[in-house]
Amino acid sequence: MKKELLLTATAAAALLVACQNTTQRVDRFDNVRIQQMEANNVSRSWFEKVVVCLNARREVRADGSAEHFLLLEHTPIPEFTLAPGQSFTLLVDGTRHTFAPTNSPAAIVSRPGFATLTFRTEPQVFVEIANARNVELRLKGTSNVLEKRLARASISEFKSYLLKYYQAPPAPPNQPVTKSAKRD
Repeated sequence: MKKELLLTATAAAALLVACQNTTQRVDRFDNVRIQQMEANNVSRSWFEKVVVCLNARREVRADGSAEHFLLLEHTPIPEFTLAPGQSFTLLVDGTRHTFAPTNSPAAIVSRPGFATLTFRTEPQVFVEIANARNVELRLKGTSNVLEKRLARASISEFKSYLLKYYQAPPAPPNQPVTKSAKRD
């Protein structure tokens, strides 16, 4: 019994620690610089049935253009099928933002044990979340709904992300070296 409790507590602590990272990398295949939050756990409760992480992502192309996304990661939700249309809603200090799922032009790799949903947004939404007092989210399924309130620590992660990556204009990725470029 004690061993099982210790393993459960250790696993929960590891999950919470794993839910606070940012990364920056260049995707050589799509020639895009990706700046992304990873595993930002929405709620800091220890024994939740469904873990939900809300992350920001910016993709900077070689021409300097950028696209912004909210990534919603969640552990499997029993008998959950995402509703068509605008199935994701954020309430940021009472202001309603709705999103429909979309695909990112660059590859998104889901973490093991999580499903990842991608929603295109504007960078102003990141700023609103970072400065908010209260952020709630709703994910609509065809027969049920998942609702969560972001913890203060989760909101702080958005602020840290913005301070880290949005202080200067985005740097485009370096052009990849191709065989034809080597010959010239």
